[in-house]
Amino acid sequence: MRVIIFGATGKTGQHAVRSALDGGHETTAFGRSVDRLDAASGLTLSRGDVFDAEVVASAVAGHDAAIVCLGSTSLKDRTTLRRGTEHIVGAADGQGVDRLVVVSAAGVGESWAQIPMSSKLMFKTMLRNVFADHQAQEAVVRASAANWTVVRPAVLSDKLERRAVTASNTSKTSRIHRAALAGFLVDQLDDSTHSRQAITVTS
Repeated sequence: MRVIIFGATGKTGQHAVRSALDGGHETTAFGRSVDRLDAASGLTLSRGDVFDAEVVASAVAGHDAAIVCLGSTSLKDRTTLRRGTEHIVGAADGQGVDRLVVVSAAGVGESWAQIPMSSKLMFKTMLRNVFADHQAQEAVVRASAANWTVVRPAVLSDKLERRAVTASNTSKTSRIHRAALAGFLVDQLDDSTHSRQAITVTS
C-alpha cells in the first residue's frame, strides 16, 4: 500500500514512518523538515506545510492511504490540528484516497469518561486550547467520505516498557508508548474493525 504520513518528523510520526516501512508499505513522509529523516528503502520525502492546500493535494496524489500525526505548535495554538486536517481530508476526498487514520487524544468526545482526573484537569486548564482543536479536528474527519478511523491515545510516553495495546471505548486509560501507538496506526491500514469510528488506545 502507498501511504503518506503527515507530521512525519514529530515524535509519533517518526515511529509511524518506521512502522510503515517495516510493514512493507511504500511510505511518503510529509513535513516542513523531512530532510532530517534518515534515508531508507521505500521512503519518499515530501517537504511542505499542511497549511498550503495545493501542496498537500499534490503530495496526496497517488496514495492509497494517509496517516495524520499532526501536533500543536504551542499551548496557545487552537487551529493547527483543524486547519491541517481540513486540507488533508479535502485532498484525500478529492483524489479518492480510501483510508484515513488520524491521531486525536483520549478524552475527546465520549472518551472523556475513560481518562484519569489528572488528564481532565490538564485539558480544562493548560491544554484547553489543544483539546478544543482536537475536538474540531475530529469533526472534520467525521465529515470525510473516506474510510476513516480516529485513534485516541492515552498519555504518550517514550519510556513506558509495556508495548501491548488495549483498544477499547470503555476501558480506563493510563499511558501508551509512542512506538506502540505508531504500530497500531499502521495496523489500521489493513484492518476495518474500527472503520468510521473513533477508538481509544492505551497500554
